[in-house]
Amino acid sequence: MARGWTKWQRLGVVALAGGALLVAACGGNDSSGGPSSGNDFGAAAREAPAAAPADETGDPSNLAPDGGESLEQPQVQDRKIVRTATLELQVENVLEAVQQIDDVAAAAGGFVSASNVFVDSDQNSEDQAGRTQTASVTVRVPADAYSAVMSQLRGIARDTVSETSDASEVTEEYTDLQARQRNLAATEARYIELLNKAATIDEILTVQDRLNQVRLEIEQVTGRINVLNNLTDFATITARLSLPPAIARGGDNQNWAEEAWQASWETSKDAMVALGTVAIVSGVLLAWLAVPALVLFAIWRLFGRRITEFARGQAAGQPAAKSE
Repeated sequence: MARGWTKWQRLGVVALAGGALLVAACGGNDSSGGPSSGNDFGAAAREAPAAAPADETGDPSNLAPDGGESLEQPQVQDRKIVRTATLELQVENVLEAVQQIDDVAAAAGGFVSASNVFVDSDQNSEDQAGRTQTASVTVRVPADAYSAVMSQLRGIARDTVSETSDASEVTEEYTDLQARQRNLAATEARYIELLNKAATIDEILTVQDRLNQVRLEIEQVTGRINVLNNLTDFATITARLSLPPAIARGGDNQNWAEEAWQASWETSKDAMVALGTVAIVSGVLLAWLAVPALVLFAIWRLFGRRITEFARGQAAGQPAAKSE
């Protein structure tokens, strides 16, 4: 019995030792597994390409390769701006100013899109001072030369009466039109594929009708894009020209003799107008009095002698009647 019990004790000790070794082995595997998995994640992170840092605008292209900011490559945004301006200028000579504006526009790479010149002559004066000259000239110049051309036009004028400028941005509309154009082009390509696969006449006609509608929309969008390109690439400037008020009225070119002569001439004209008015009124009154005058004259010719004799008889008979 003692030997049997001792044998079982040895088996128990061996079992406990084996269990302890087994637990220790499992614990070692678990503790070593953590660093191992961390090393694998670090290796994967090192193998993955590093993401390019972004600046405050969120665009990584504005940063240098070493991670610092690059000042040599600023952000460029294609903005579409329609520029228009209207100038009211007073010039010494309207026709010469029109030619100067044409030269300025041509030198800047632009052109004159509209030009109107008006000359109104005074009927009472034949000299240059008595003529009123005005003009309206519209030029189209490249957008980058807009400011320079405006300065040159101000230099042509003797005085700038008013100036109005406007800048409207159409970038959003232009971007939307480009996106719509791309979508329509993709739709057109799909319809062309369907048209090539169509087997019946009905299918061909249906696809062709849809294709025609898409192409019409593409033409409309393309036309609007071309208009916006033209409006944004070239600025529109309208210059309205006129003579200074002093020159338009004749200025101070007249001396005292001319002024006296003009005043006397105006006075004489007023006097002639007054005399003519009196003559006309007198003639009208005589015309109205002519009829009764003719009637009285006819009565006198017929009954004048009798009336005279009757009047004499009455004058002679009165004293005789008194004496009786």
